Amino acid sequence: MSFYSYNVFPMGDGWIGLLGSRKGLRRLSFQPTPGEALEHLEPELADAVEDPASFPDARSCLERYFKGDVQALDSINLDMTDVPDFYRAAWTACREIPPGETRSYTWLAEAAGNPRAARAAGQAMAKNRYALIIPCHRVIASNGDLRGYGAGGLGVKARLLRMEQTGKGLPPVRWEGGGC
Repeated sequence: MSFYSYNVFPMGDGWIGLLGSRKGLRRLSFQPTPGEALEHLEPELADAVEDPASFPDARSCLERYFKGDVQALDSINLDMTDVPDFYRAAWTACREIPPGETRSYTWLAEAAGNPRAARAAGQAMAKNRYALIIPCHRVIASNGDLRGYGAGGLGVKARLLRMEQTGKGLPPVRWEGGGC
């Protein structure tokens, strides 16, 4: 019997993939196609069972978020059982960035407890397996540049920030590649 379940469904102009355990979500992907959403649920997808009825609360929160409720993702439980300590600290700090605001990788490193680890903070964002919930789209370069975004590229990152600033829901996105 599998300890993990997953579900992939359309949302906004893309596809959401959720994979979780009884403790909470282990991965969330937001991608332009269902195949890419599934691909971003690896490596645990091999040990998971597809269950379209799984994660009703998370799905409801995501629907509200995409309609402009920028606080909707705050209550989603995450299963970070095997996450390295610095990543956990960086991801926790990132979740504290207010919607529509941005912080630098340097700020994130300091908030995670290691002021000299800006590059490690960047790696933590690049390895973020909870796109949207851990809002790496709110983390930017010290000079104000957006930098990459693995859940669709800079266009998606900019649109998420704009949606959070206006509260009007996610405008249509143009998908591209990149890392957080």
